[in-house]
Amino acid sequence: MAISVEWLGHCCFRITGNEGQRILIDPFDESIGLHVPSFECEVLAVSHSHYDSSARHLVPPPYEIVDSKGTTFAGGIAFNALPWWHDQRQGKDFGSVLIFVFELDGMKVGYLSHIGAIPRQWIYESLEGLDIMILPVGGIFTIGASDAAYLAKKLKPKLIIPMHFKVPWLSFTLGPLSDFLRLMPDTLKVDDWNVLIPKEKLPDSPTVLLMRHWPGVEVH
Repeated sequence: MAISVEWLGHCCFRITGNEGQRILIDPFDESIGLHVPSFECEVLAVSHSHYDSSARHLVPPPYEIVDSKGTTFAGGIAFNALPWWHDQRQGKDFGSVLIFVFELDGMKVGYLSHIGAIPRQWIYESLEGLDIMILPVGGIFTIGASDAAYLAKKLKPKLIIPMHFKVPWLSFTLGPLSDFLRLMPDTLKVDDWNVLIPKEKLPDSPTVLLMRHWPGVEVH
């Protein structure tokens, strides 16, 4: 059992299962300063409507959509979408987002979108037992390094994939990845933007997976 995780840039990922079903999460457009890849998929998950994560017009149909709270079945997969705030003032600054939790080929994946505050207990319960957690770490518009590290250590996923931080050519300011890495002792660096993750090779303790982003840009 293995899944493929592609980091297409910023907060956009494409996750592919053994049967070839491709889940695309939060596509962006060229206005954020990054090159736009091909966004083919069978399932499109959009966590909120901001310009850096909702470029539906660039995703070629057909696909099934996941963009509302609650449980949605798409591509034969059950997606649990949990609403939470995009900021620390209960959405007064940036509104709300959806946290996505789903299982694919025996692995539980949690995508924490652009959360701007530490979640409450009822959300923690849905995030227990994650194999892979995709987590914003860059601050300013989301939680920053210290809150991200707190969540990673509390929830103890096997792999943590950081996102939504400063990368080359990004058109707006975010905090650097290095602030988060200083708080996380275990890391695994892979010099690729497309990583095959076998279930049987998941680490025993929470480990940060450091990837390049498409088309091979190194981050620090």
